[in-house]
Amino acid sequence: MQYWATATVFLALGITSTQAASPYDLPIREHVFENGLRLLVLERPGDSRVEAKIFTDMGAIHETPGLLGAAHFQEHIMFKGTPSLGTTDWIAEQAIRERMKTVESAYIEEKNRARNTVRQRGVIDDYRHATETARMRELQAELTALEKEASQYRENGALNKWYQAFGGTNLTATTEQEYMKFDINLPVERIDLFFRIEADRMVNTVFREFDQERMILVEQRLGDLNKPSTPYYVQVNAVAGMIHPVFWPEGYMTDFYEYTRTSQRALYEEYFVVNNSTIVLIGGVSLEDMIPRVEHYFGWMEAAPEPTRTPAIEPRPGAERRLIYRNDEINPRVEFRYLIPAVGHPDRPSFDVLGEIASARLRAATETAGIAATVNVNTRVVHTDRFGVPATINFELILTDANDLTAAEATLESVLSTLQSDISRDEVSTAQGTLRTQWYRTQRDASALAFQIGHFQTMDRWQTLQEYLEARDAVNAKDISRLAETYFVVDNRSVGIARPPQTTAKLEQQQ
Repeated sequence: MQYWATATVFLALGITSTQAASPYDLPIREHVFENGLRLLVLERPGDSRVEAKIFTDMGAIHETPGLLGAAHFQEHIMFKGTPSLGTTDWIAEQAIRERMKTVESAYIEEKNRARNTVRQRGVIDDYRHATETARMRELQAELTALEKEASQYRENGALNKWYQAFGGTNLTATTEQEYMKFDINLPVERIDLFFRIEADRMVNTVFREFDQERMILVEQRLGDLNKPSTPYYVQVNAVAGMIHPVFWPEGYMTDFYEYTRTSQRALYEEYFVVNNSTIVLIGGVSLEDMIPRVEHYFGWMEAAPEPTRTPAIEPRPGAERRLIYRNDEINPRVEFRYLIPAVGHPDRPSFDVLGEIASARLRAATETAGIAATVNVNTRVVHTDRFGVPATINFELILTDANDLTAAEATLESVLSTLQSDISRDEVSTAQGTLRTQWYRTQRDASALAFQIGHFQTMDRWQTLQEYLEARDAVNAKDISRLAETYFVVDNRSVGIARPPQTTAKLEQQQ
Protein backbone atom coordinates (compact mmCIF):
# COMPACT_ATOMS: atom_id res chain seq x y z
CA MET A 1 0.00 0.00 0.00
CA GLN A 2 1.46 3.37 -0.94
CA TYR A 3 1.63 6.32 1.36
CA TRP A 4 2.55 9.93 0.97
CA ALA A 5 4.26 11.85 3.74
CA THR A 6 4.02 15.54 3.01
CA ALA A 7 5.06 16.80 6.40
CA THR A 8 8.51 18.01 7.27
CA VAL A 9 10.77 15.63 9.05
CA PHE A 10 10.02 16.97 12.52
CA LEU A 11 6.31 16.44 12.00
CA ALA A 12 6.97 12.95 10.70
CA LEU A 13 8.74 12.28 13.98
CA GLY A 14 5.77 13.46 15.98
CA ILE A 15 7.37 16.65 17.29
CA THR A 16 5.01 19.53 17.92
CA SER A 17 5.42 22.93 16.35
CA THR A 18 6.55 24.43 19.67
CA GLN A 19 9.40 21.94 19.73
CA ALA A 20 10.44 22.57 16.14
CA ALA A 21 13.22 25.06 16.82
CA SER A 22 15.92 22.57 15.90
CA PRO A 23 18.72 23.92 13.69
CA TYR A 24 18.57 20.60 11.88
CA ASP A 25 15.02 20.80 10.53
CA LEU A 26 15.01 19.30 7.05
CA PRO A 27 11.72 19.57 5.15
CA ILE A 28 12.19 16.16 3.56
CA ARG A 29 9.04 14.82 1.90
CA GLU A 30 8.61 11.14 1.27
CA HIS A 31 6.57 8.94 -1.00
CA VAL A 32 6.80 5.14 -1.05
CA PHE A 33 5.34 3.53 -4.15
CA GLU A 34 3.34 0.31 -4.12
CA ASN A 35 6.34 -1.62 -5.43
CA GLY A 36 8.53 -0.41 -2.54
CA LEU A 37 10.55 2.30 -4.29
CA ARG A 38 11.23 5.19 -1.92
CA LEU A 39 11.28 8.80 -3.12
CA LEU A 40 12.72 11.51 -0.87
CA VAL A 41 12.44 15.14 -1.99
CA LEU A 42 13.87 18.26 -0.38
CA GLU A 43 12.28 21.14 -2.22
CA ARG A 44 14.19 24.33 -2.91
CA PRO A 45 11.71 26.50 -4.82
CA GLY A 46 13.28 28.70 -7.45
CA ASP A 47 16.37 26.57 -7.86
CA SER A 48 16.95 25.94 -11.56
CA ARG A 49 18.75 22.63 -10.99
CA VAL A 50 18.20 19.41 -9.10
CA GLU A 51 20.69 17.09 -7.43
CA ALA A 52 19.52 13.54 -8.17
CA LYS A 53 20.83 10.38 -6.54
CA ILE A 54 19.63 6.79 -6.51
CA PHE A 55 20.86 4.53 -3.72
CA THR A 56 20.80 0.74 -3.80
CA ASP A 57 21.11 -1.11 -0.51
CA MET A 58 24.01 -3.27 -1.72
CA GLY A 59 27.72 -3.02 -1.14
CA ALA A 60 30.87 -4.83 -0.18
CA ILE A 61 29.27 -6.47 2.88
CA HIS A 62 27.21 -8.56 0.46
CA GLU A 63 30.27 -10.05 -1.26
CA THR A 64 31.56 -13.60 -0.98
CA PRO A 65 35.11 -14.58 0.04
CA GLY A 66 37.03 -15.26 -3.13
CA LEU A 67 34.98 -12.59 -4.95
CA LEU A 68 35.90 -9.53 -2.91
CA GLY A 69 35.57 -6.34 -4.91
CA ALA A 70 32.60 -7.73 -6.84
CA ALA A 71 30.32 -4.90 -5.68
CA HIS A 72 32.75 -2.29 -6.98
CA PHE A 73 33.09 -4.24 -10.22
CA GLN A 74 29.30 -4.26 -10.50
CA GLU A 75 29.36 -0.46 -10.48
CA HIS A 76 31.84 -0.46 -13.37
CA ILE A 77 29.86 -2.76 -15.62
CA MET A 78 26.62 -0.92 -14.88
CA PHE A 79 28.00 2.02 -16.87
CA LYS A 80 28.08 -0.05 -20.06
CA GLY A 81 24.55 0.65 -21.18
CA THR A 82 21.43 -1.30 -21.99
CA PRO A 83 19.71 -2.62 -25.13
CA SER A 84 18.60 0.94 -25.90
CA LEU A 85 21.69 2.82 -24.72
CA GLY A 86 25.15 1.76 -25.80
CA THR A 87 24.53 -0.26 -28.97
CA THR A 88 24.06 0.44 -32.66
CA ASP A 89 22.26 -2.88 -33.32
CA TRP A 90 20.87 -4.66 -30.29
CA ILE A 91 19.33 -7.54 -32.25
CA ALA A 92 22.70 -8.52 -33.70
CA GLU A 93 24.52 -7.93 -30.41
CA GLN A 94 21.95 -9.87 -28.41
CA ALA A 95 22.51 -13.02 -30.47
CA ILE A 96 26.22 -12.87 -29.68
CA ARG A 97 25.59 -12.34 -26.00
CA GLU A 98 23.28 -15.33 -25.85
CA ARG A 99 26.11 -17.45 -27.21
CA MET A 100 28.39 -15.97 -24.56
CA LYS A 101 26.04 -17.23 -21.84
CA THR A 102 26.30 -20.75 -23.19
CA VAL A 103 30.08 -20.61 -23.47
CA GLU A 104 30.56 -19.16 -20.00
CA SER A 105 28.25 -21.79 -18.53
CA ALA A 106 30.47 -24.45 -20.07
CA TYR A 107 33.56 -22.66 -18.71
CA ILE A 108 32.15 -22.61 -15.17
CA GLU A 109 31.18 -26.29 -15.46
CA GLU A 110 34.67 -27.22 -16.63
CA LYS A 111 36.29 -25.22 -13.84
CA ASN A 112 34.13 -26.89 -11.22
CA ARG A 113 34.80 -30.33 -12.71
CA ALA A 114 38.54 -29.68 -12.65
CA ARG A 115 38.54 -28.41 -9.07
CA ASN A 116 41.29 -30.80 -7.96
CA THR A 117 43.41 -29.85 -10.97
CA VAL A 118 43.28 -26.09 -10.51
CA ARG A 119 43.03 -25.99 -6.74
CA GLN A 120 45.73 -23.99 -4.96
CA ARG A 121 48.10 -26.27 -3.03
CA GLY A 122 50.55 -23.84 -1.46
CA VAL A 123 50.28 -20.78 0.72
CA ILE A 124 53.08 -18.25 0.42
CA ASP A 125 54.43 -19.64 -2.86
CA ASP A 126 50.94 -19.97 -4.39
CA TYR A 127 51.74 -23.45 -5.69
CA ARG A 128 49.14 -25.04 -7.93
CA HIS A 129 49.05 -28.14 -10.08
CA ALA A 130 47.76 -25.87 -12.86
CA THR A 131 45.96 -22.58 -13.21
CA GLU A 132 43.57 -23.85 -15.86
CA THR A 133 42.85 -26.77 -18.11
CA ALA A 134 43.15 -26.89 -21.87
CA ARG A 135 39.35 -26.82 -22.12
CA MET A 136 39.17 -23.75 -19.90
CA ARG A 137 41.68 -21.96 -22.14
CA GLU A 138 39.67 -22.91 -25.19
CA LEU A 139 36.42 -21.60 -23.73
CA GLN A 140 38.02 -18.39 -22.46
CA ALA A 141 39.45 -17.75 -25.92
CA GLU A 142 35.97 -18.24 -27.36
CA LEU A 143 34.52 -15.75 -24.87
CA THR A 144 37.18 -13.22 -25.80
CA ALA A 145 36.40 -13.66 -29.49
CA LEU A 146 32.67 -13.24 -28.88
CA GLU A 147 33.23 -10.07 -26.86
CA LYS A 148 35.33 -8.68 -29.68
CA GLU A 149 32.61 -9.59 -32.17
CA ALA A 150 29.98 -7.85 -30.02
CA SER A 151 32.15 -4.75 -29.66
CA GLN A 152 31.53 -3.79 -33.29
CA TYR A 153 28.08 -2.68 -32.15
CA ARG A 154 29.35 -0.79 -29.11
CA GLU A 155 28.40 2.88 -28.72
CA ASN A 156 30.85 4.12 -26.12
CA GLY A 157 29.78 6.50 -23.38
CA ALA A 158 26.13 6.63 -24.35
CA LEU A 159 24.90 7.42 -20.82
CA ASN A 160 27.43 10.20 -20.40
CA LYS A 161 26.61 11.68 -23.79
CA TRP A 162 22.90 11.89 -23.02
CA TYR A 163 23.45 13.47 -19.61
CA GLN A 164 26.01 15.97 -20.89
CA ALA A 165 23.91 16.88 -23.92
CA PHE A 166 21.10 18.05 -21.64
CA GLY A 167 23.13 19.98 -19.08
CA GLY A 168 24.07 17.19 -16.69
CA THR A 169 27.15 17.75 -14.53
CA ASN A 170 29.06 15.80 -11.89
CA LEU A 171 28.01 12.35 -13.08
CA THR A 172 29.45 9.98 -10.48
CA ALA A 173 28.97 6.57 -8.95
CA THR A 174 30.18 5.24 -5.62
CA THR A 175 30.25 1.79 -4.05
CA GLU A 176 30.98 1.37 -0.37
CA GLN A 177 30.37 -1.37 2.17
CA GLU A 178 26.61 -0.79 2.48
CA TYR A 179 25.43 0.97 -0.65
CA MET A 180 25.92 1.84 -4.28
CA LYS A 181 24.75 5.15 -5.67
CA PHE A 182 24.53 6.80 -9.08
CA ASP A 183 24.07 10.55 -9.22
CA ILE A 184 23.90 13.55 -11.50
CA ASN A 185 23.10 17.26 -11.27
CA LEU A 186 20.58 18.36 -13.93
CA PRO A 187 18.47 21.33 -14.98
CA VAL A 188 15.05 20.94 -13.39
CA GLU A 189 13.34 20.53 -16.77
CA ARG A 190 15.59 17.53 -17.58
CA ILE A 191 14.88 15.43 -14.48
CA ASP A 192 12.97 12.89 -16.58
CA LEU A 193 16.27 11.96 -18.20
CA PHE A 194 17.56 10.78 -14.82
CA PHE A 195 14.46 8.64 -14.25
CA ARG A 196 14.59 7.17 -17.73
CA ILE A 197 18.31 6.25 -17.58
CA GLU A 198 18.27 4.92 -14.03
CA ALA A 199 15.14 2.82 -14.53
CA ASP A 200 16.73 1.34 -17.64
CA ARG A 201 19.98 0.71 -15.79
CA MET A 202 18.11 -1.00 -12.94
CA VAL A 203 16.53 -3.71 -15.10
CA ASN A 204 18.34 -3.82 -18.44
CA THR A 205 22.07 -3.43 -17.82
CA VAL A 206 24.22 -5.22 -20.40
CA PHE A 207 27.62 -6.40 -19.16
CA ARG A 208 29.69 -5.09 -22.06
CA GLU A 209 33.51 -4.97 -22.09
CA PHE A 210 33.57 -7.34 -19.13
CA ASP A 211 37.25 -8.26 -19.22
CA GLN A 212 38.35 -4.73 -20.07
CA GLU A 213 36.57 -3.45 -16.97
CA ARG A 214 38.08 -6.29 -14.96
CA MET A 215 41.56 -5.02 -15.89
CA ILE A 216 40.60 -1.43 -15.06
CA LEU A 217 39.60 -2.65 -11.59
CA VAL A 218 42.94 -4.46 -11.31
CA GLU A 219 44.78 -1.27 -12.28
CA GLN A 220 42.82 0.78 -9.76
CA ARG A 221 43.51 -1.71 -6.98
CA LEU A 222 47.19 -1.92 -7.84
CA GLY A 223 47.36 1.87 -7.76
CA ASP A 224 45.77 1.85 -4.32
CA LEU A 225 48.06 -0.91 -3.07
CA ASN A 226 51.06 1.05 -4.31
CA LYS A 227 50.27 3.68 -1.71
CA PRO A 228 52.55 2.66 1.15
CA SER A 229 49.83 2.98 3.81
CA THR A 230 47.18 0.83 2.08
CA PRO A 231 48.62 -2.63 2.93
CA TYR A 232 49.05 -1.51 6.53
CA TYR A 233 45.42 -0.46 6.88
CA VAL A 234 44.28 -3.72 5.26
CA GLN A 235 46.13 -5.58 8.00
CA VAL A 236 44.79 -3.38 10.79
CA ASN A 237 41.21 -3.83 9.58
CA ALA A 238 41.75 -7.59 9.57
CA VAL A 239 42.92 -7.46 13.19
CA ALA A 240 40.13 -5.15 14.36
CA GLY A 241 37.31 -7.29 12.93
CA MET A 242 37.22 -11.05 13.17
CA ILE A 243 34.38 -12.09 10.88
CA HIS A 244 32.19 -9.21 9.74
CA PRO A 245 32.55 -8.31 6.03
CA VAL A 246 32.59 -4.59 6.84
CA PHE A 247 36.28 -5.12 7.67
CA TRP A 248 37.11 -6.98 4.45
CA PRO A 249 39.39 -5.26 1.91
CA GLU A 250 38.45 -4.21 -1.62
CA GLY A 251 39.74 -7.42 -3.13
CA TYR A 252 42.94 -9.30 -3.79
CA MET A 253 44.48 -9.97 -7.17
CA THR A 254 43.23 -13.54 -6.99
CA ASP A 255 39.63 -12.30 -6.53
CA PHE A 256 39.46 -10.17 -9.64
CA TYR A 257 40.06 -13.07 -12.02
CA GLU A 258 37.25 -15.12 -10.46
CA TYR A 259 34.41 -12.79 -11.48
CA THR A 260 32.10 -14.21 -14.12
CA ARG A 261 29.16 -12.69 -15.94
CA THR A 262 27.05 -15.31 -14.21
CA SER A 263 28.15 -14.38 -10.68
CA GLN A 264 27.77 -10.67 -11.41
CA ARG A 265 24.35 -11.24 -12.95
CA ALA A 266 23.23 -13.01 -9.78
CA LEU A 267 24.37 -10.03 -7.68
CA TYR A 268 22.64 -7.62 -10.05
CA GLU A 269 19.33 -9.48 -10.19
CA GLU A 270 19.07 -9.95 -6.44
CA TYR A 271 19.96 -6.46 -5.26
CA PHE A 272 19.17 -4.03 -8.07
CA VAL A 273 15.44 -4.23 -7.61
CA VAL A 274 12.94 -1.44 -7.15
CA ASN A 275 12.08 -2.27 -3.52
CA ASN A 276 15.77 -2.08 -2.58
CA SER A 277 16.23 1.45 -3.92
CA THR A 278 15.85 5.05 -2.76
CA ILE A 279 15.75 8.15 -4.97
CA VAL A 280 16.86 11.42 -3.35
CA LEU A 281 16.14 14.77 -5.04
CA ILE A 282 17.20 18.22 -3.82
CA GLY A 283 16.45 21.34 -5.84
CA GLY A 284 13.71 23.17 -7.68
CA VAL A 285 11.27 20.27 -7.86
CA SER A 286 8.20 19.35 -5.83
CA LEU A 287 7.06 16.00 -4.52
CA GLU A 288 3.68 16.41 -6.21
CA ASP A 289 5.30 16.87 -9.62
CA MET A 290 7.80 14.07 -9.14
CA ILE A 291 5.42 11.31 -8.04
CA PRO A 292 3.70 10.79 -11.43
CA ARG A 293 7.01 11.03 -13.28
CA VAL A 294 8.70 8.44 -11.09
CA GLU A 295 5.57 6.29 -11.35
CA HIS A 296 5.81 6.45 -15.13
CA TYR A 297 9.38 5.16 -15.27
CA PHE A 298 9.51 2.84 -12.25
CA GLY A 299 5.93 2.07 -11.35
CA TRP A 300 5.59 -0.88 -13.75
CA MET A 301 8.36 -2.79 -11.92
CA GLU A 302 7.17 -5.43 -9.50
CA ALA A 303 8.61 -5.76 -6.03
CA ALA A 304 11.12 -8.60 -5.86
CA PRO A 305 11.83 -10.93 -2.93
CA GLU A 306 13.73 -9.02 -0.28
CA PRO A 307 17.48 -9.29 -1.01
CA THR A 308 19.69 -11.32 1.31
CA ARG A 309 21.22 -9.35 4.17
CA THR A 310 24.55 -10.37 5.59
CA PRO A 311 23.91 -12.58 8.62
CA ALA A 312 27.36 -11.82 10.06
CA ILE A 313 27.46 -10.46 13.60
CA GLU A 314 30.85 -9.39 14.92
CA PRO A 315 31.44 -11.30 18.18
CA ARG A 316 32.25 -9.47 21.37
CA PRO A 317 36.04 -9.14 21.58
CA GLY A 318 37.61 -11.32 24.24
CA ALA A 319 41.20 -10.09 24.21
CA GLU A 320 43.44 -7.29 23.05
CA ARG A 321 44.82 -7.85 19.55
CA ARG A 322 48.15 -6.45 18.42
CA LEU A 323 49.66 -5.98 14.97
CA ILE A 324 53.33 -5.25 14.32
CA TYR A 325 53.78 -4.04 10.76
CA ARG A 326 57.42 -3.98 9.70
CA ASN A 327 57.88 -1.58 6.81
CA ASP A 328 60.17 1.34 6.03
CA GLU A 329 57.98 2.91 3.33
CA ILE A 330 55.46 4.49 5.69
CA ASN A 331 55.89 6.75 8.68
CA PRO A 332 56.07 4.87 11.97
CA ARG A 333 52.75 4.98 13.77
CA VAL A 334 50.70 3.58 16.58
CA GLU A 335 46.93 3.37 16.74
CA PHE A 336 44.22 2.02 19.00
CA ARG A 337 40.91 0.80 17.59
CA TYR A 338 37.81 0.03 19.64
CA LEU A 339 34.63 -1.67 18.42
CA ILE A 340 31.67 0.73 18.70
CA PRO A 341 27.94 0.51 17.89
CA ALA A 342 26.29 1.32 14.59
CA VAL A 343 24.16 4.25 13.46
CA GLY A 344 20.75 3.61 14.99
CA HIS A 345 22.24 2.79 18.40
CA PRO A 346 21.73 5.61 20.95
CA ASP A 347 25.44 5.75 21.80
CA ARG A 348 26.67 6.26 18.25
CA PRO A 349 26.20 10.07 17.90
CA SER A 350 28.17 10.68 21.09
CA PHE A 351 31.29 9.15 19.56
CA ASP A 352 31.50 12.06 17.11
CA VAL A 353 31.77 14.46 20.05
CA LEU A 354 34.20 12.19 21.89
CA GLY A 355 36.39 12.00 18.80
CA GLU A 356 36.72 15.79 18.62
CA ILE A 357 37.63 16.00 22.31
CA ALA A 358 40.14 13.16 22.07
CA SER A 359 41.75 14.69 19.00
CA ALA A 360 42.34 18.00 20.79
CA ARG A 361 43.72 16.27 23.88
CA LEU A 362 46.06 14.08 21.84
CA ARG A 363 47.48 17.07 19.98
CA ALA A 364 48.16 18.85 23.25
CA ALA A 365 49.65 15.76 24.92
CA THR A 366 52.05 14.91 22.10
CA GLU A 367 53.23 18.50 21.95
CA THR A 368 53.83 18.54 25.70
CA ALA A 369 55.72 15.25 25.49
CA GLY A 370 57.90 16.54 22.66
CA ILE A 371 56.62 13.89 20.27
CA ALA A 372 56.41 15.00 16.65
CA ALA A 373 53.14 13.41 15.56
CA THR A 374 50.13 13.86 13.33
CA VAL A 375 46.93 13.06 15.20
CA ASN A 376 44.21 11.22 13.28
CA VAL A 377 40.95 10.34 15.03
CA ASN A 378 38.23 8.81 12.85
CA THR A 379 35.66 6.06 12.49
CA ARG A 380 36.79 4.99 9.04
CA VAL A 381 36.95 1.41 7.81
CA VAL A 382 38.21 1.14 4.21
CA HIS A 383 36.53 4.35 2.90
CA THR A 384 33.41 4.84 4.97
CA ASP A 385 33.03 6.74 8.27
CA ARG A 386 29.59 5.62 9.44
CA PHE A 387 27.88 2.27 9.24
CA GLY A 388 24.59 0.58 9.99
CA VAL A 389 26.67 -2.23 11.51
CA PRO A 390 29.18 -2.05 14.39
CA ALA A 391 32.62 -0.83 13.34
CA THR A 392 35.48 0.98 15.09
CA ILE A 393 36.68 4.33 16.36
CA ASN A 394 40.36 4.79 15.58
CA PHE A 395 43.00 6.85 17.38
CA GLU A 396 46.22 7.13 15.38
CA LEU A 397 49.53 8.90 15.97
CA ILE A 398 51.70 9.13 12.85
CA LEU A 399 55.29 9.82 13.87
CA THR A 400 58.42 11.18 12.26
CA ASP A 401 60.78 9.22 14.53
CA ALA A 402 60.39 5.50 15.24
CA ASN A 403 62.22 6.00 18.52
CA ASP A 404 59.09 7.77 19.78
CA LEU A 405 56.86 4.71 19.33
CA THR A 406 57.01 3.54 22.93
CA ALA A 407 56.35 7.03 24.29
CA ALA A 408 53.58 7.60 21.73
CA GLU A 409 51.75 4.43 22.75
CA ALA A 410 51.99 5.39 26.40
CA THR A 411 50.69 8.88 25.61
CA LEU A 412 47.80 7.48 23.61
CA GLU A 413 46.80 5.13 26.42
CA SER A 414 47.12 7.88 29.01
CA VAL A 415 45.01 10.39 27.10
CA LEU A 416 42.21 7.91 26.41
CA SER A 417 42.12 6.96 30.08
CA THR A 418 41.54 10.62 30.99
CA LEU A 419 38.29 10.56 29.03
CA GLN A 420 36.75 8.45 31.78
CA SER A 421 36.65 11.51 34.02
CA ASP A 422 37.42 15.22 34.15
CA ILE A 423 35.65 16.23 30.94
CA SER A 424 34.99 19.96 30.91
CA ARG A 425 31.86 21.63 29.65
CA ASP A 426 34.01 23.84 27.40
CA GLU A 427 35.55 20.80 25.70
CA VAL A 428 32.13 19.38 24.94
CA SER A 429 30.84 22.73 23.71
CA THR A 430 33.85 23.29 21.45
CA ALA A 431 33.52 19.82 19.95
CA GLN A 432 29.80 20.34 19.31
CA GLY A 433 30.51 23.69 17.68
CA THR A 434 33.01 22.09 15.31
CA LEU A 435 30.50 19.41 14.36
CA ARG A 436 27.74 21.97 13.80
CA THR A 437 30.01 23.97 11.50
CA GLN A 438 30.72 20.84 9.47
CA TRP A 439 27.00 20.16 9.21
CA TYR A 440 26.14 23.71 8.11
CA ARG A 441 28.65 23.31 5.28
CA THR A 442 26.97 20.06 4.31
CA GLN A 443 23.55 21.74 4.26
CA ARG A 444 24.75 24.33 1.76
CA ASP A 445 26.02 21.66 -0.64
CA ALA A 446 23.09 19.91 -2.33
CA SER A 447 25.21 16.92 -3.33
CA ALA A 448 26.67 16.44 0.14
CA LEU A 449 23.26 16.82 1.77
CA ALA A 450 21.58 14.37 -0.61
CA PHE A 451 24.36 11.90 0.11
CA GLN A 452 23.80 12.14 3.86
CA ILE A 453 20.05 11.60 3.44
CA GLY A 454 20.54 8.55 1.24
CA HIS A 455 23.35 7.16 3.36
CA PHE A 456 21.30 7.35 6.55
CA GLN A 457 18.44 5.61 4.75
CA THR A 458 20.69 2.68 3.85
CA MET A 459 22.26 2.56 7.31
CA ASP A 460 19.01 2.84 9.29
CA ARG A 461 16.31 5.24 8.08
CA TRP A 462 16.38 8.77 6.75
CA GLN A 463 14.59 10.18 9.82
CA THR A 464 17.57 9.11 11.94
CA LEU A 465 19.66 11.89 10.39
CA GLN A 466 17.96 14.70 12.31
CA GLU A 467 17.77 12.60 15.47
CA TYR A 468 21.49 11.87 15.15
CA LEU A 469 22.44 15.54 14.79
CA GLU A 470 20.26 16.59 17.69
CA ALA A 471 21.67 13.81 19.85
CA ARG A 472 25.19 15.15 19.29
CA ASP A 473 24.11 18.56 20.58
CA ALA A 474 22.61 16.94 23.68
CA VAL A 475 25.81 15.15 24.72
CA ASN A 476 27.29 16.15 28.08
CA ALA A 477 30.49 15.39 29.97
CA LYS A 478 28.98 12.41 31.78
CA ASP A 479 28.03 10.84 28.46
CA ILE A 480 31.63 11.05 27.25
CA SER A 481 32.97 9.50 30.45
CA ARG A 482 30.42 6.70 30.27
CA LEU A 483 31.43 5.87 26.69
CA ALA A 484 35.11 5.77 27.64
CA GLU A 485 34.43 3.54 30.64
CA THR A 486 32.21 1.21 28.63
CA TYR A 487 34.06 0.87 25.34
CA PHE A 488 37.70 1.82 25.91
CA VAL A 489 38.66 -1.34 27.73
CA VAL A 490 41.69 -3.48 26.97
CA ASP A 491 39.75 -6.49 25.73
CA ASN A 492 37.93 -4.29 23.21
CA ARG A 493 41.15 -2.85 21.84
CA SER A 494 43.16 -3.59 18.70
CA VAL A 495 46.61 -2.05 18.52
CA GLY A 496 48.41 -1.37 15.25
CA ILE A 497 52.10 -0.48 15.22
CA ALA A 498 54.11 0.28 12.07
CA ARG A 499 57.90 0.24 12.38
CA PRO A 500 60.94 0.31 10.12
CA PRO A 501 62.36 -3.26 10.00
CA GLN A 502 65.84 -2.19 11.08
CA THR A 503 64.58 -0.83 14.40
CA THR A 504 62.21 -3.67 15.18
CA ALA A 505 64.49 -5.77 17.36
CA LYS A 506 65.48 -2.83 19.57
CA LEU A 507 61.92 -1.57 19.97
CA GLU A 508 60.50 -5.00 20.72
CA GLN A 509 63.17 -5.51 23.36
CA GLN A 510 62.15 -2.23 24.97
CA GLN A 511 58.57 -3.43 25.20
